[in-house]
Amino acid sequence: MQYWLETDGGEQFPLQGTCTIGRLAENTLAINDAEVSRRHAIIHAQGDGGYYLVDLGSRNGTILNGQRMRMPAQLKDNDRIQISTTTLVFRASEPASGEDEEAMVTIAAAHQTAKSGMCWLLVADICQFTKMSQTVPQDELAQMVGKWVLACKQSIEKSQGHINKYLGDGFLAYWPMDITKPEAIAATINALRAQQATTPMQFRIVLHYGQVRMDSSLSQGEDNLIGPQVNFVFRMEKVCGGLKQFCLLSEPAATELQAFFELTNQGAHALGGFTGEHNMYSC
Repeated sequence: MQYWLETDGGEQFPLQGTCTIGRLAENTLAINDAEVSRRHAIIHAQGDGGYYLVDLGSRNGTILNGQRMRMPAQLKDNDRIQISTTTLVFRASEPASGEDEEAMVTIAAAHQTAKSGMCWLLVADICQFTKMSQTVPQDELAQMVGKWVLACKQSIEKSQGHINKYLGDGFLAYWPMDITKPEAIAATINALRAQQATTPMQFRIVLHYGQVRMDSSLSQGEDNLIGPQVNFVFRMEKVCGGLKQFCLLSEPAATELQAFFELTNQGAHALGGFTGEHNMYSC
């Protein structure tokens, strides 16, 4: 697939990975407008090949198809994005036949170079978002969610992590294999826990350490994370909610991080699609 942004005047901006939008000149798409925040929004290249629009807690909001965004949303062909007086249309199309053959060769080569190894996986999820959406004014909620996303993103990227996928009221983050030490993960967990204590946005985080396959053939953005361990961390998130914990670690993650935290065993739990029971730890 080919993706680009198009202005009402016909100007086109090809999307080749994640695109940042804002008033600062360092953004991929800089908009010189006082009503636009310095870091206003991002168009995130998901690991599975799609694109998500994410407002970063901007003062005046991001409008998608006539509605102010409350949470990250997947973009579709012809979606209209309005930031202050600037309107952008998201375009997606299949490549021409000759380009398609070339793309298939590129994908096949990328599949061959996909790598497997141990990887840190983190899922974060806003607590009781449905209830909040019914009680908090929409503009206020949109800004709260955006500021939360930006703060989490900055904490994760500080330790060389990446947000891989936005998932409505949450996200999946990962740290590329072989480059991230446990102390960097511990620092990130501490930063997120500090954020939990100071933000009105209550959220849960779960952390797992397991083997995954990283495949970049489907996207020009984040790697596509493949394997049962990705499903494992999402199953953990459901257990975390049931235990009413705000930070839950799998046994492999707890083993790696035990020198940095006082851990409490939360018992062994069955996870859908996985045999046996699995110990979980809060920190």
